[in-house]
Parts: sequence; structure tokens; C-alpha cells
Amino acid sequence: MASDSSLQNNSANQGVRITSLVRPENENDFLDLFQAAFRHQMPPELLRWKYCGLVSPGMLVKQDGLPVAFYGGMPRAINLLGTPVMAVQIGDVMVHPRQRGILSRKGLFFQVASSFLEHFVGDGKTFPVAFGFPSERAFRLAAHLGLYERVGELMQVSWPALKARPSYKFLIRPINPDQDVAAVDRLWLEMADALQDQIIGVRDWSYVQQRYLQHPAFTYQIYLVSSRWTGVPVGIFVIRVHEDTVELLDMIAPPQRLSILVHCLRRVAWGLGKPRVHAWITNQNARLLAGGAGEIASTGITIPHNKWTSGIPASKILDRWWLMGGDTDFN
Repeated sequence: MASDSSLQNNSANQGVRITSLVRPENENDFLDLFQAAFRHQMPPELLRWKYCGLVSPGMLVKQDGLPVAFYGGMPRAINLLGTPVMAVQIGDVMVHPRQRGILSRKGLFFQVASSFLEHFVGDGKTFPVAFGFPSERAFRLAAHLGLYERVGELMQVSWPALKARPSYKFLIRPINPDQDVAAVDRLWLEMADALQDQIIGVRDWSYVQQRYLQHPAFTYQIYLVSSRWTGVPVGIFVIRVHEDTVELLDMIAPPQRLSILVHCLRRVAWGLGKPRVHAWITNQNARLLAGGAGEIASTGITIPHNKWTSGIPASKILDRWWLMGGDTDFN
């Protein structure tokens, strides 16, 4: 990180300095701060999966040698209204409980967030756009401080499991990493071509492998749906099985095929003995995903947009993000 950060030069923060997560010696600082901020531990393997090897993994703030704040950034390849660019996904934003009293621009949250945005996000910076999934309280604070503005909302869609005979049109099977790489890449290209009026994270094989098959903490199931007669791939869905529900994390298919995937997913849920399926998706896509059988409810999660530095105006991308639960770093 830049050594001349505005945070270091702020006289109200004596003894404060910005460091980096790139060096292994900072790993325990992050984990100690995470434990203090969220009252549970992050496995070191999950930290490395998120940030290992990144040039700009975020800003870690120390005060008198102790970690007090962090603002994380994970690069994500996206298609921005049809144009491939690199965005940054904000995550693991935290301030030590003993430092949370100042909710103004003198506080550590504002200092670390504004410093990150000034260094990395906006016109002429590393990332033209940033996004994330802040809690309602965190978004309200950031908006109050002039850092964020709203460009979307995550909704929850849920369906009952479906007891039905196997389809005579479509075949459902777990993905085979040795055979299905080309199918995943083909489906992603079809999806990207159909969503050139939206902003969507790349969902090619490299992403699927890193995000779902190599996750150090969670186990996912990935299914390929194809035509029973021609073998042509129709779509892919990714799920995580919970005690009483199936969570749909991701889908890779053009939007017009989502109803086929949802029907297949509900059948899979019944076969797993789970009564319901639920998914998160941005509000402008919720009705399409829900179809006739789905119920839609708010999650309370707002999609933020950088307001602090000059860049893409929020009006240009309002309700344009295609995001699901798998796009988060915590599901």
C-alpha cells in the first residue's frame, strides 16, 4: 500500500499507519481483528483463499502497533454492460469494537474506506467500479458519510421442493470436472451475450473451479442440465445443502432458460429430502427467477456504489447488477 496515505497524514490519528495483507506476517493481525470485530474466528485457509497473491487486498490499519480497522478488496472480472473490465468486491470491512465510537469523518471507518477508494476506485484507477454486500447498518453509515450510494438490492426467492417424475426432455447430473469444462465455458458465453445490458461477474470454468470447487470451508454441489435427446448443455446450477433447505448459489445459462433450471433444482431438492429451496438475486431479476411458484422477500442487503471518487455515475448502473448468493464471499 502507498506509504503516503491520507490516513497516515491525518493529525487526528496519531500512531496510526496503513499496512498491507500481502506479507505473511500480517495474517495474524487480520485474524485477531476479525475475531474481535465479529466474535468468531475466520479459518486461516479462508483468509488465504480470499486474498492470497493479491496486489491490493485491502487496507489494514494499525494504531500503536495493533490492528484496528480493515477494508478489504477482492478483484473480480466482470462484464460491465457488455465490456470486460476488472471490478473490486469490497468485503471484511471491520473496525475494532474499542474504536467504533466515532461515526463521523474523523472515525477509522471513514478514514480507511475513503483511503481505499481514493487509491483504487474510479476514473483512472485500478478498478472502474466497486461493489459489495454491506449490512443495512454499514450501508447507512457509509451513505451518511458520502462514501456510497444505492444501485440495487438483493432479494430472496424461495420455492417448495417439487415431487415429479424425471423429465423426458432434460437430464440432470453432477458436473464432471474432467469432461464439462467446455460446457461451462459455452454456457457462460451464452449468458454473457444475453446480458449485455447488465453487469455480471464472469462465470467461466476458471471462476467456477476457484469459487466452488476449491473453497476451503464450504461444500457445494454443481449440476449440469442438458437435453436428454441431443446432449446439448442447457444450464448449470450450484447449490449448498443445509439442514432444512437447499440454497441456490449460482446459475449459468441465458435468462430464458432459468425456469428450466429452477424446475430441475426443485426436483433435486425433493430428492435430497429438503422441503424448500431459496436463492438471492438482485431485485430487477427476482420476478424472472421466481416464475409462477416462487415467493419474493427482501434480504435488507443494499448493493452500494462508490460515491466518494469520480467515476461511473450511479444513474448509469442503477438496477443493472446481476448478482446472486454465490457472488458474495460469505455464502
